[in-house]
Amino acid sequence: MSFSTFARTDNSYKFMMKRLFVTLLLLTGGTMAVSAQADLKKNVSDTILQNRQLLLAGTFNGQKALLQLFPGKYYRLENGNELINWECKTCKPAPNEDVNEDGQATFPFKDGVATRLMNVMDFRDSSGQQYKVISFNHSEYDPEGLQVSRFTGGVLGLAKFVLTDQGWKLRMFQPAIKAYGAFSQSPTPKPLLIGNDQYAFMIEHINGPGGGPFDGADYLIAGINGGYKQIMAAYGTKRTEVGAEEDLSSWTSEYTVPPSDKKYFRDIVITLKGIVTASDTDRLPDEVKALLKGKKKARFIAVERYVYSSKGYQLQGPVKASLVN
Repeated sequence: MSFSTFARTDNSYKFMMKRLFVTLLLLTGGTMAVSAQADLKKNVSDTILQNRQLLLAGTFNGQKALLQLFPGKYYRLENGNELINWECKTCKPAPNEDVNEDGQATFPFKDGVATRLMNVMDFRDSSGQQYKVISFNHSEYDPEGLQVSRFTGGVLGLAKFVLTDQGWKLRMFQPAIKAYGAFSQSPTPKPLLIGNDQYAFMIEHINGPGGGPFDGADYLIAGINGGYKQIMAAYGTKRTEVGAEEDLSSWTSEYTVPPSDKKYFRDIVITLKGIVTASDTDRLPDEVKALLKGKKKARFIAVERYVYSSKGYQLQGPVKASLVN
């Protein structure tokens, strides 16, 4: 073999070894990255989404209760944000509605879930029984703990604990109801007394394009047949203001439960107040539109009454509407 032939062979060998080294390095790096990602969340049993027995001793702590419900990996981020990352490889994803226009998704999420405590609500009924309801938000797992996408809501869940002699006992648990809000964050539910010792929870959803206007809807969640479910959807309850040059309608709303002889599921009244323009009436009641005839702009009040039936709360017409100075 000549020297030149030997040199070419030696160079080819070095080139092949270099390529092999780079390939192994990339594969190893990829494996390490996948492993690191897996270490940020914990695989849990599919039993966490089922009704089960849970008893918490001592003083009630909402975050600890949530970790018992979803025993994933707990993190406290630098900004004080607390979350639990988990995945369920044996869970069968089920359809879960998102009230945003983009609509349908499944839960649990394929790539994992980040669960956050939203609030702890304290109650005592007329018999003196104490109970607490915690609300929590699920978003898709993100290694940086981010919650993104304007038109993706946060999946809301609720759990009710009753105080017994042994401790706080899980009485009602709904891991995923629907997705509300924006940027994967559900609005915090607010308790609403709708009957004798009967509380429901109002979600004031609002979303819209960057720069607005943002449109709102009110959703009511209540405990029925051992679980929590949505029993009212009131659309068009809010619209935020934008620049006057846009010539768009805007309004706010308030909801109340008037005194009633009904023992449970009392009527809910939502009062809209704002400005309506002739060029923007799509999301307003027909009764408001009718008052605007011959006018370019006006201030209005509209009173909507929602009455409970076997199909949940339904809007009862006609809506009482009037123009104001």
